Amino acid sequence: MDDGISYGNKVTVGEVSSAGTFLSGNEKLSDGFKFEAYPVDTTEALALMIARYEQRRRAQNVSFRNLVPWVKMGERATHYIHSYPAKLLPQIAHFFLAAKSLSKLDDVVLDPFGGSGTVALEAIMSGKKAYYADANPLARMIASVKTHAICVTAISEAYARVEHDYRLSKFVKSSVPSVINLEYWYEPNVIKSLCRIKNAIEVEEDGAIKDFLLVSFSTVCRKVSLADPRLSVPVRLKATDTQSRDRAPDVWREFSNQISTNIKRMQSLSGMPKSFGKVFYVGNDARCLRSPTDNFDLSPETLSNNCVDLIITSPPYAGAQKYIRASSLSLGWLGLASKDGLKPLENLSIGREHFSTSSHRECPKTGLPVADRLIKRIFKVNPLRSVIVATYIIEMDAAIKEMARVLKPDGHLVLVIGNNEVCGLPFKSSEYLALICEKYGLSLKLKLIDEIKSRGLMTKRNKTASVITREWVLLFEKPKGRNIQKGTAGN
Repeated sequence: MDDGISYGNKVTVGEVSSAGTFLSGNEKLSDGFKFEAYPVDTTEALALMIARYEQRRRAQNVSFRNLVPWVKMGERATHYIHSYPAKLLPQIAHFFLAAKSLSKLDDVVLDPFGGSGTVALEAIMSGKKAYYADANPLARMIASVKTHAICVTAISEAYARVEHDYRLSKFVKSSVPSVINLEYWYEPNVIKSLCRIKNAIEVEEDGAIKDFLLVSFSTVCRKVSLADPRLSVPVRLKATDTQSRDRAPDVWREFSNQISTNIKRMQSLSGMPKSFGKVFYVGNDARCLRSPTDNFDLSPETLSNNCVDLIITSPPYAGAQKYIRASSLSLGWLGLASKDGLKPLENLSIGREHFSTSSHRECPKTGLPVADRLIKRIFKVNPLRSVIVATYIIEMDAAIKEMARVLKPDGHLVLVIGNNEVCGLPFKSSEYLALICEKYGLSLKLKLIDEIKSRGLMTKRNKTASVITREWVLLFEKPKGRNIQKGTAGN
Protein backbone atom coordinates (compact mmCIF):
# COMPACT_ATOMS: atom_id res chain seq x y z
CA MET A 1 0.00 0.00 0.00
CA ASP A 2 1.74 3.15 -1.22
CA ASP A 3 2.30 5.91 1.32
CA GLY A 4 0.06 4.13 3.81
CA ILE A 5 0.13 4.35 7.59
CA SER A 6 0.58 1.05 9.41
CA TYR A 7 0.14 0.21 13.06
CA GLY A 8 2.03 -2.19 15.25
CA ASN A 9 2.35 -2.94 18.94
CA LYS A 10 6.08 -2.57 19.46
CA VAL A 11 6.03 1.16 20.18
CA THR A 12 3.69 3.60 21.84
CA VAL A 13 1.29 6.01 20.20
CA GLY A 14 3.04 8.84 18.41
CA GLU A 15 6.36 7.11 17.70
CA VAL A 16 7.67 6.92 14.17
CA SER A 17 9.75 4.05 12.87
CA SER A 18 13.11 4.48 11.17
CA ALA A 19 11.38 3.83 7.86
CA GLY A 20 9.08 6.81 8.44
CA THR A 21 5.99 4.71 9.13
CA PHE A 22 3.71 5.77 11.97
CA LEU A 23 3.26 3.02 14.50
CA SER A 24 0.67 2.88 17.24
CA GLY A 25 0.05 0.33 19.94
CA ASN A 26 -2.21 0.00 22.94
CA GLU A 27 0.43 0.84 25.54
CA LYS A 28 -0.51 4.50 25.67
CA LEU A 29 -4.02 5.92 25.39
CA SER A 30 -4.93 9.57 25.01
CA ASP A 31 -6.05 11.13 28.27
CA GLY A 32 -8.43 13.32 26.27
CA PHE A 33 -10.56 10.35 25.23
CA LYS A 34 -12.47 8.92 28.17
CA PHE A 35 -14.69 6.58 26.16
CA GLU A 36 -13.77 3.02 25.36
CA ALA A 37 -15.09 3.61 21.84
CA TYR A 38 -12.26 6.15 21.29
CA PRO A 39 -9.14 4.85 23.03
CA VAL A 40 -6.45 6.37 20.77
CA ASP A 41 -5.65 9.90 19.58
CA THR A 42 -4.82 9.79 15.85
CA THR A 43 -3.37 13.32 15.72
CA GLU A 44 0.22 12.28 15.00
CA ALA A 45 -0.77 9.81 12.31
CA LEU A 46 -2.79 12.54 10.63
CA ALA A 47 0.04 15.07 11.01
CA LEU A 48 2.46 12.68 9.33
CA MET A 49 0.17 12.23 6.35
CA ILE A 50 -0.36 15.99 6.06
CA ALA A 51 3.41 16.54 6.14
CA ARG A 52 3.88 13.99 3.37
CA TYR A 53 1.21 15.70 1.28
CA GLU A 54 2.85 19.09 1.75
CA GLN A 55 6.14 17.63 0.49
CA ARG A 56 4.83 15.60 -2.46
CA ARG A 57 1.42 17.16 -3.28
CA ARG A 58 -0.04 13.85 -4.33
CA ALA A 59 -2.68 11.52 -2.94
CA GLN A 60 -1.66 8.76 -0.55
CA ASN A 61 -3.20 5.29 -0.67
CA VAL A 62 -4.41 4.15 2.71
CA SER A 63 -6.70 1.61 4.34
CA PHE A 64 -8.81 3.18 7.05
CA ARG A 65 -9.51 -0.30 8.38
CA ASN A 66 -5.79 -0.62 9.07
CA LEU A 67 -5.45 2.95 10.34
CA VAL A 68 -7.81 2.24 13.25
CA PRO A 69 -7.33 -1.48 13.98
CA TRP A 70 -8.99 -1.12 17.37
CA VAL A 71 -12.27 -0.55 15.51
CA LYS A 72 -13.11 -4.09 14.50
CA MET A 73 -15.09 -4.90 11.39
CA GLY A 74 -18.66 -5.98 12.06
CA GLU A 75 -21.04 -4.89 14.79
CA ARG A 76 -20.28 -1.61 16.56
CA ALA A 77 -23.06 -0.10 18.66
CA THR A 78 -26.07 0.53 16.37
CA HIS A 79 -24.28 1.04 13.04
CA TYR A 80 -26.01 -1.93 11.42
CA ILE A 81 -29.49 -1.41 12.82
CA HIS A 82 -30.73 -0.89 9.23
CA SER A 83 -29.10 -1.17 5.82
CA TYR A 84 -28.62 1.90 3.64
CA PRO A 85 -26.95 2.33 0.23
CA ALA A 86 -23.42 3.72 -0.02
CA LYS A 87 -22.89 3.98 3.74
CA LEU A 88 -19.74 5.76 4.82
CA LEU A 89 -17.16 3.42 6.34
CA PRO A 90 -17.28 4.04 10.12
CA GLN A 91 -13.49 3.77 10.29
CA ILE A 92 -13.13 6.89 8.13
CA ALA A 93 -15.28 8.96 10.46
CA HIS A 94 -13.57 7.43 13.49
CA PHE A 95 -10.04 8.26 12.30
CA PHE A 96 -10.77 11.97 11.91
CA LEU A 97 -12.94 12.21 15.02
CA ALA A 98 -10.16 10.58 17.05
CA ALA A 99 -7.71 13.35 16.12
CA LYS A 100 -7.71 15.98 18.86
CA SER A 101 -6.07 18.38 16.41
CA LEU A 102 -9.38 18.53 14.50
CA SER A 103 -11.93 18.54 17.32
CA LYS A 104 -12.27 18.31 21.08
CA LEU A 105 -14.89 17.00 23.48
CA ASP A 106 -18.19 18.89 23.15
CA ASP A 107 -17.21 20.38 19.77
CA VAL A 108 -19.82 20.44 16.99
CA VAL A 109 -19.47 17.90 14.16
CA LEU A 110 -21.70 18.33 11.11
CA ASP A 111 -22.74 15.88 8.40
CA PRO A 112 -25.01 17.73 5.92
CA PHE A 113 -25.46 14.52 3.89
CA GLY A 114 -26.06 12.45 7.00
CA GLY A 115 -27.60 9.33 5.43
CA SER A 116 -28.37 6.72 8.07
CA GLY A 117 -26.25 8.48 10.69
CA THR A 118 -22.77 6.94 10.53
CA VAL A 119 -20.94 10.20 11.28
CA ALA A 120 -23.54 11.27 13.83
CA LEU A 121 -23.19 8.01 15.76
CA GLU A 122 -19.40 8.11 15.74
CA ALA A 123 -19.48 11.77 16.77
CA ILE A 124 -21.62 11.20 19.85
CA MET A 125 -19.55 8.16 20.83
CA SER A 126 -16.50 10.46 20.77
CA GLY A 127 -18.23 12.87 23.15
CA LYS A 128 -19.10 15.56 20.62
CA LYS A 129 -22.31 17.24 19.49
CA ALA A 130 -23.55 15.90 16.16
CA TYR A 131 -25.38 18.11 13.67
CA TYR A 132 -27.25 16.00 11.13
CA ALA A 133 -29.18 16.71 7.89
CA ASP A 134 -30.56 14.57 5.08
CA ALA A 135 -33.28 14.80 2.42
CA ASN A 136 -34.54 11.21 2.81
CA PRO A 137 -37.13 10.75 5.60
CA LEU A 138 -36.23 7.06 5.93
CA ALA A 139 -32.59 7.98 6.50
CA ARG A 140 -33.65 10.52 9.12
CA MET A 141 -35.71 7.94 11.00
CA ILE A 142 -32.86 5.40 10.94
CA ALA A 143 -30.38 8.02 12.13
CA SER A 144 -32.69 9.10 14.94
CA VAL A 145 -33.10 5.54 16.21
CA LYS A 146 -29.42 4.75 15.74
CA THR A 147 -28.20 7.71 17.80
CA HIS A 148 -30.62 7.67 20.75
CA ALA A 149 -30.20 5.17 23.57
CA ILE A 150 -33.57 3.53 24.24
CA CYS A 151 -34.49 1.42 27.25
CA VAL A 152 -34.48 -2.17 26.00
CA THR A 153 -36.99 -3.21 28.66
CA ALA A 154 -39.45 -0.68 27.26
CA ILE A 155 -38.76 -1.98 23.74
CA SER A 156 -39.47 -5.55 24.87
CA GLU A 157 -42.73 -4.47 26.47
CA ALA A 158 -43.79 -2.67 23.29
CA TYR A 159 -42.87 -5.71 21.21
CA ALA A 160 -45.08 -7.88 23.44
CA ARG A 161 -48.01 -5.52 22.85
CA VAL A 162 -47.42 -5.59 19.10
CA GLU A 163 -47.32 -9.38 19.12
CA HIS A 164 -50.57 -9.52 21.09
CA ASP A 165 -52.34 -7.21 18.64
CA TYR A 166 -50.86 -9.07 15.69
CA ARG A 167 -52.21 -12.42 16.93
CA LEU A 168 -55.67 -10.94 17.47
CA SER A 169 -55.77 -9.46 13.96
CA LYS A 170 -55.59 -12.77 12.09
CA PHE A 171 -59.16 -12.53 10.85
CA VAL A 172 -59.39 -8.74 10.76
CA LYS A 173 -59.04 -6.89 7.48
CA SER A 174 -55.97 -4.63 7.67
CA SER A 175 -55.48 -1.34 5.86
CA VAL A 176 -52.91 -1.47 3.06
CA PRO A 177 -50.33 1.36 2.80
CA SER A 178 -49.48 3.14 -0.43
CA VAL A 179 -46.49 1.10 -1.61
CA ILE A 180 -45.36 1.40 -5.21
CA ASN A 181 -46.17 -1.73 -7.30
CA LEU A 182 -47.14 -3.60 -4.15
CA GLU A 183 -48.33 -6.80 -5.84
CA TYR A 184 -45.21 -6.92 -8.02
CA TRP A 185 -42.87 -6.92 -5.03
CA TYR A 186 -44.81 -9.08 -2.57
CA GLU A 187 -46.76 -12.31 -2.47
CA PRO A 188 -50.37 -11.95 -1.23
CA ASN A 189 -49.86 -13.70 2.13
CA VAL A 190 -46.74 -11.62 2.78
CA ILE A 191 -48.69 -8.41 2.15
CA LYS A 192 -51.33 -9.51 4.63
CA SER A 193 -48.79 -10.33 7.35
CA LEU A 194 -46.88 -7.08 6.85
CA CYS A 195 -50.11 -5.08 7.07
CA ARG A 196 -51.02 -6.80 10.35
CA ILE A 197 -47.61 -6.00 11.87
CA LYS A 198 -47.69 -2.40 10.65
CA ASN A 199 -51.18 -1.82 12.04
CA ALA A 200 -50.13 -3.30 15.39
CA ILE A 201 -47.13 -0.94 15.53
CA GLU A 202 -49.28 2.07 14.66
CA VAL A 203 -51.23 1.63 17.90
CA GLU A 204 -48.07 2.48 19.85
CA GLU A 205 -47.53 6.03 21.07
CA ASP A 206 -45.38 8.18 18.81
CA GLY A 207 -41.79 8.40 19.99
CA ALA A 208 -38.43 6.66 20.07
CA ILE A 209 -39.78 3.19 20.84
CA LYS A 210 -42.30 3.29 18.01
CA ASP A 211 -39.59 4.49 15.64
CA PHE A 212 -37.39 1.58 16.77
CA LEU A 213 -40.19 -0.85 15.91
CA LEU A 214 -40.75 0.83 12.54
CA VAL A 215 -37.06 0.76 11.61
CA SER A 216 -36.92 -2.95 12.46
CA PHE A 217 -40.12 -3.48 10.47
CA SER A 218 -38.59 -1.61 7.52
CA THR A 219 -35.72 -4.09 7.34
CA VAL A 220 -38.22 -6.96 7.25
CA CYS A 221 -40.25 -5.29 4.47
CA ARG A 222 -37.25 -5.51 2.18
CA LYS A 223 -36.13 -8.95 3.42
CA VAL A 224 -39.47 -10.68 2.67
CA SER A 225 -40.00 -8.94 -0.67
CA LEU A 226 -39.28 -10.37 -4.10
CA ALA A 227 -36.41 -7.88 -4.56
CA ASP A 228 -32.89 -9.18 -5.02
CA PRO A 229 -31.18 -8.81 -1.60
CA ARG A 230 -27.79 -8.37 -3.28
CA LEU A 231 -28.74 -5.01 -4.80
CA SER A 232 -29.58 -1.78 -2.99
CA VAL A 233 -32.07 -0.62 -5.65
CA PRO A 234 -35.08 -2.99 -5.88
CA VAL A 235 -34.69 -5.43 -8.77
CA ARG A 236 -37.06 -8.37 -8.82
CA LEU A 237 -35.58 -11.80 -8.35
CA LYS A 238 -35.63 -14.07 -11.35
CA ALA A 239 -38.47 -16.57 -11.57
CA THR A 240 -36.04 -19.43 -10.96
CA ASP A 241 -34.96 -17.79 -7.68
CA THR A 242 -38.50 -17.28 -6.40
CA GLN A 243 -39.55 -20.76 -7.44
CA SER A 244 -36.64 -22.25 -5.50
CA ARG A 245 -38.19 -21.04 -2.24
CA ASP A 246 -39.44 -23.97 -0.18
CA ARG A 247 -42.28 -21.82 1.10
CA ALA A 248 -43.31 -18.22 1.56
CA PRO A 249 -41.28 -16.38 4.20
CA ASP A 250 -42.51 -16.44 7.79
CA VAL A 251 -42.99 -12.70 8.14
CA TRP A 252 -43.63 -12.63 11.87
CA ARG A 253 -40.57 -14.77 12.58
CA GLU A 254 -38.45 -12.42 10.48
CA PHE A 255 -39.81 -9.45 12.42
CA SER A 256 -39.25 -11.14 15.77
CA ASN A 257 -35.66 -12.02 14.83
CA GLN A 258 -34.98 -8.48 13.66
CA ILE A 259 -36.31 -7.00 16.88
CA SER A 260 -34.11 -9.36 18.89
CA THR A 261 -31.02 -8.46 16.85
CA ASN A 262 -31.66 -4.74 17.05
CA ILE A 263 -32.26 -4.91 20.80
CA LYS A 264 -28.74 -6.32 21.18
CA ARG A 265 -27.41 -3.41 19.12
CA MET A 266 -29.33 -0.94 21.26
CA GLN A 267 -27.94 -2.56 24.40
CA SER A 268 -24.45 -1.88 23.05
CA LEU A 269 -25.27 1.80 22.52
CA SER A 270 -26.98 2.08 25.90
CA GLY A 271 -23.82 0.74 27.52
CA MET A 272 -21.92 3.87 26.53
CA PRO A 273 -21.14 6.46 29.25
CA LYS A 274 -24.10 8.68 30.09
CA SER A 275 -22.05 11.75 29.16
CA PHE A 276 -21.65 10.82 25.50
CA GLY A 277 -22.67 13.42 22.93
CA LYS A 278 -26.08 14.40 21.60
CA VAL A 279 -27.55 14.65 18.10
CA PHE A 280 -29.21 17.77 16.73
CA TYR A 281 -31.20 17.99 13.51
CA VAL A 282 -30.27 20.84 11.14
CA GLY A 283 -32.60 20.29 8.22
CA ASN A 284 -33.34 18.27 5.11
CA ASP A 285 -31.35 20.31 2.57
CA ALA A 286 -27.55 20.57 2.63
CA ARG A 287 -27.84 23.81 0.65
CA CYS A 288 -29.76 25.60 3.40
CA LEU A 289 -28.97 24.32 6.89
CA ARG A 290 -31.29 25.18 9.77
CA SER A 291 -30.83 25.99 13.44
CA PRO A 292 -30.42 22.82 15.50
CA THR A 293 -33.40 21.07 17.09
CA ASP A 294 -33.27 17.96 19.23
CA ASN A 295 -36.56 16.44 18.02
CA PHE A 296 -36.02 16.21 14.24
CA ASP A 297 -38.47 19.06 13.61
CA LEU A 298 -37.41 21.60 10.99
CA SER A 299 -36.43 24.97 12.47
CA PRO A 300 -37.53 28.11 10.58
CA GLU A 301 -34.20 29.75 11.44
CA THR A 302 -30.98 29.40 9.45
CA LEU A 303 -27.93 27.79 11.04
CA SER A 304 -25.56 30.47 12.29
CA ASN A 305 -22.31 31.42 10.57
CA ASN A 306 -19.07 29.97 11.93
CA CYS A 307 -20.68 27.56 14.41
CA VAL A 308 -19.29 24.15 13.35
CA ASP A 309 -15.86 22.85 14.38
CA LEU A 310 -15.60 19.87 12.02
CA ILE A 311 -17.54 18.63 8.99
CA ILE A 312 -17.29 14.99 7.91
CA THR A 313 -19.50 14.08 4.99
CA SER A 314 -19.85 11.81 1.98
CA PRO A 315 -22.01 13.62 -0.60
CA PRO A 316 -24.10 11.72 -3.13
CA TYR A 317 -22.59 10.82 -6.47
CA ALA A 318 -23.81 12.30 -9.74
CA GLY A 319 -26.45 9.83 -10.86
CA ALA A 320 -24.61 6.92 -9.25
CA GLN A 321 -26.93 6.12 -6.33
CA LYS A 322 -30.74 6.20 -6.39
CA TYR A 323 -31.36 6.79 -2.68
CA ILE A 324 -35.12 7.36 -2.94
CA ARG A 325 -35.68 4.45 -5.28
CA ALA A 326 -33.55 2.24 -3.03
CA SER A 327 -35.77 3.29 -0.10
CA SER A 328 -39.06 3.19 -2.01
CA LEU A 329 -40.52 0.03 -0.44
CA SER A 330 -39.74 1.13 3.12
CA LEU A 331 -40.92 4.70 2.47
CA GLY A 332 -44.30 3.32 1.41
CA TRP A 333 -44.71 0.77 4.18
CA LEU A 334 -43.74 3.29 6.87
CA GLY A 335 -46.03 5.97 5.44
CA LEU A 336 -43.12 8.36 4.88
CA ALA A 337 -43.87 8.75 1.17
CA SER A 338 -46.75 7.36 -0.86
CA LYS A 339 -46.18 5.94 -4.32
CA ASP A 340 -47.23 9.32 -5.73
CA GLY A 341 -44.90 11.11 -3.34
CA LEU A 342 -41.69 9.41 -4.44
CA LYS A 343 -41.05 11.64 -7.45
CA PRO A 344 -41.38 14.94 -5.51
CA LEU A 345 -39.11 13.51 -2.84
CA GLU A 346 -36.53 12.51 -5.43
CA ASN A 347 -36.62 16.02 -6.89
CA LEU A 348 -35.32 17.33 -3.56
CA SER A 349 -32.26 15.07 -3.72
CA ILE A 350 -28.87 16.13 -5.06
CA GLY A 351 -27.54 13.65 -7.63
CA ARG A 352 -30.97 12.77 -9.06
CA GLU A 353 -31.40 11.42 -12.59
CA HIS A 354 -34.88 12.38 -13.80
CA PHE A 355 -35.31 15.62 -15.75
CA SER A 356 -37.82 16.84 -18.32
CA THR A 357 -37.01 16.64 -22.02
CA SER A 358 -37.00 20.42 -22.29
CA SER A 359 -34.16 20.64 -19.75
CA HIS A 360 -31.57 19.13 -22.06
CA ARG A 361 -32.22 20.80 -25.39
CA GLU A 362 -29.16 22.98 -24.89
CA CYS A 363 -25.79 22.11 -23.40
CA PRO A 364 -25.82 23.16 -19.73
CA LYS A 365 -23.05 25.13 -18.05
CA THR A 366 -21.86 25.14 -14.43
CA GLY A 367 -19.35 27.98 -14.41
CA LEU A 368 -16.58 25.50 -13.57
CA PRO A 369 -14.44 25.49 -16.75
CA VAL A 370 -12.85 22.04 -16.34
CA ALA A 371 -16.27 20.49 -15.73
CA ASP A 372 -17.96 22.43 -18.52
CA ARG A 373 -15.47 21.10 -21.05
CA LEU A 374 -16.40 17.54 -20.06
CA ILE A 375 -20.12 18.33 -20.00
CA LYS A 376 -19.89 19.62 -23.55
CA ARG A 377 -18.47 16.25 -24.63
CA ILE A 378 -21.14 14.37 -22.68
CA PHE A 379 -23.89 16.48 -24.28
CA LYS A 380 -22.86 15.28 -27.74
CA VAL A 381 -23.28 11.67 -26.63
CA ASN A 382 -26.22 11.90 -24.21
CA PRO A 383 -27.89 15.29 -23.55
CA LEU A 384 -29.82 13.98 -20.53
CA ARG A 385 -26.70 12.84 -18.71
CA SER A 386 -25.05 16.20 -19.35
CA VAL A 387 -27.93 17.82 -17.46
CA ILE A 388 -27.63 15.26 -14.65
CA VAL A 389 -23.96 15.99 -14.00
CA ALA A 390 -24.26 19.76 -14.58
CA THR A 391 -27.14 20.01 -12.11
CA TYR A 392 -25.14 17.94 -9.64
CA ILE A 393 -22.16 20.31 -9.80
CA ILE A 394 -24.37 23.41 -9.50
CA GLU A 395 -26.20 22.02 -6.48
CA MET A 396 -23.01 20.75 -4.84
CA ASP A 397 -21.60 24.26 -5.31
CA ALA A 398 -24.48 25.57 -3.20
CA ALA A 399 -23.98 22.83 -0.60
CA ILE A 400 -20.24 23.48 -0.29
CA LYS A 401 -20.85 27.21 -0.02
CA GLU A 402 -23.18 26.46 2.88
CA MET A 403 -20.58 24.23 4.54
CA ALA A 404 -17.96 26.96 4.20
CA ARG A 405 -20.40 29.45 5.73
CA VAL A 406 -21.16 27.47 8.89
CA LEU A 407 -17.60 26.19 9.44
CA LYS A 408 -15.55 28.05 12.03
CA PRO A 409 -12.27 29.70 11.02
CA ASP A 410 -9.56 27.09 11.63
CA GLY A 411 -12.30 24.44 11.29
CA HIS A 412 -11.91 21.46 8.97
CA LEU A 413 -13.94 19.70 6.30
CA VAL A 414 -13.46 16.01 5.50
CA LEU A 415 -15.00 15.26 2.10
CA VAL A 416 -15.38 11.63 1.02
CA ILE A 417 -16.21 11.21 -2.67
CA GLY A 418 -15.65 8.75 -5.51
CA ASN A 419 -14.86 9.30 -9.16
CA ASN A 420 -16.79 7.43 -11.84
CA GLU A 421 -17.52 7.52 -15.56
CA VAL A 422 -20.34 9.17 -17.48
CA CYS A 423 -20.91 8.05 -21.07
CA GLY A 424 -17.53 6.34 -20.95
CA LEU A 425 -15.78 9.56 -19.95
CA PRO A 426 -13.99 10.04 -16.58
CA PHE A 427 -16.08 12.19 -14.24
CA LYS A 428 -13.63 13.39 -11.60
CA SER A 429 -15.97 14.35 -8.79
CA SER A 430 -13.10 14.68 -6.33
CA GLU A 431 -11.37 17.24 -8.57
CA TYR A 432 -14.50 19.27 -9.28
CA LEU A 433 -15.61 19.40 -5.64
CA ALA A 434 -12.09 20.31 -4.54
CA LEU A 435 -12.10 23.26 -6.94
CA ILE A 436 -15.44 24.40 -5.54
CA CYS A 437 -14.10 24.14 -1.98
CA GLU A 438 -11.11 26.28 -2.93
CA LYS A 439 -13.47 28.74 -4.62
CA TYR A 440 -15.04 29.35 -1.21
CA GLY A 441 -11.72 29.83 0.53
CA LEU A 442 -11.16 26.32 1.90
CA SER A 443 -7.53 25.20 1.76
CA LEU A 444 -6.71 21.62 0.74
CA LYS A 445 -4.47 20.00 3.34
CA LEU A 446 -4.55 16.31 2.43
CA LYS A 447 -5.63 13.82 -0.25
CA LEU A 448 -6.14 10.15 0.57
CA ILE A 449 -7.44 7.22 -1.48
CA ASP A 450 -9.11 4.19 0.10
CA GLU A 451 -10.14 1.08 -1.80
CA ILE A 452 -13.83 0.24 -1.40
CA LYS A 453 -14.32 -3.25 0.04
CA SER A 454 -18.07 -3.01 0.49
CA ARG A 455 -20.36 -3.72 -2.47
CA GLY A 456 -22.61 -0.85 -1.42
CA LEU A 457 -21.04 1.40 -4.07
CA MET A 458 -20.11 -1.27 -6.56
CA THR A 459 -23.40 -1.58 -8.43
CA LYS A 460 -23.15 -0.38 -12.01
CA ARG A 461 -26.09 1.97 -12.37
CA ASN A 462 -26.39 2.06 -16.18
CA LYS A 463 -24.60 0.82 -19.29
CA THR A 464 -22.58 4.03 -19.75
CA ALA A 465 -21.47 4.29 -16.13
CA SER A 466 -18.67 2.53 -14.25
CA VAL A 467 -18.22 0.69 -11.00
CA ILE A 468 -16.90 2.93 -8.20
CA THR A 469 -14.04 1.07 -6.51
CA ARG A 470 -12.12 3.84 -4.74
CA GLU A 471 -13.02 6.72 -2.47
CA TRP A 472 -11.12 9.99 -2.31
CA VAL A 473 -10.88 11.46 1.18
CA LEU A 474 -10.04 15.18 1.07
CA LEU A 475 -9.20 17.29 4.12
CA PHE A 476 -9.75 21.07 3.92
CA GLU A 477 -9.15 23.85 6.42
CA LYS A 478 -10.99 27.15 6.66
CA PRO A 479 -8.39 29.88 7.20
CA LYS A 480 -8.84 32.50 9.89
CA GLY A 481 -10.67 35.60 8.74
CA ARG A 482 -12.52 33.77 5.97
CA ASN A 483 -16.30 34.23 6.22
CA ILE A 484 -19.11 33.17 3.88
CA GLN A 485 -22.26 35.17 4.60
CA LYS A 486 -25.84 33.97 4.67
CA GLY A 487 -27.73 34.62 1.51
CA THR A 488 -28.07 32.78 -1.73
CA ALA A 489 -27.16 29.24 -0.67
CA GLY A 490 -30.22 27.07 -1.07
CA ASN A 491 -32.45 29.89 -2.28
